[in-house]
Amino acid sequence: MKKLGNIVEEVYGDWLRFQNDENRKKYEEHKGMFSASSAGTCFRKQHLKRQGLDEPPLDNRVMRLLRLGTIVHEDIQQSLIDYFKLNEQTLEEKLFIEQKIVIPELNVVGHLDIALHNEKQDSVHVYDIKTSASYKWKMKFGRKREKNGSVNYNLQVGTYAFGIGEKLETTNVDMSLLWYNKDNSQLREEIIPNEWIGNAIEYWEEVNETLENVESKNGDELVPGSYGVPMMNWECRYCGFRDLYCKGI
Repeated sequence: MKKLGNIVEEVYGDWLRFQNDENRKKYEEHKGMFSASSAGTCFRKQHLKRQGLDEPPLDNRVMRLLRLGTIVHEDIQQSLIDYFKLNEQTLEEKLFIEQKIVIPELNVVGHLDIALHNEKQDSVHVYDIKTSASYKWKMKFGRKREKNGSVNYNLQVGTYAFGIGEKLETTNVDMSLLWYNKDNSQLREEIIPNEWIGNAIEYWEEVNETLENVESKNGDELVPGSYGVPMMNWECRYCGFRDLYCKGI
């Protein structure tokens, strides 16, 4: 008989895979569109995902790690939903949680975490929740901070900001990353400059322009080392497509 710990890990892993499959169904009607959460990533990876090709399945440990981030997201979001229900008579802002964002001209779809819309001031503030371990936290908020910041995260929240601005017909959109330290539960807001909205638009325009002329399903024309393949040097180390399509190149 299997040990209880092994049974729990196996059952929990199967359940997490089921949850991932269920989550994908939210995007079935938008097949062929890019995911806003993938902003800033390798152009070839974007092509392969849009073709419906899947990376190798994640192992149980990584799925549990991602699930922890989901739980933090859901708790924070639910707390705001409850707060706005209790105080709806006194609050000026309207709350958006997991709002679907569709940007046809950029061929992008996604769901933002949190947005607050003040109709009187014609303003919106978008918040994207990010969980972090202590090392990432130190690089973000410590004395020796990373120079380039979280480029992918900035492009992601910039995409959401642009999308919600279009939806609500306003250009008065601010944005933040809301960081949660998984090791000690510290919570901190990072204001993201509005220039990242323009940067996000530029990124998606380049992706669309580059992939427009790619004819092969595997994206063989997108040779590693060319512009956007990858966007960041570290991407390949964590990419499940690498050994499938880029190995030996």
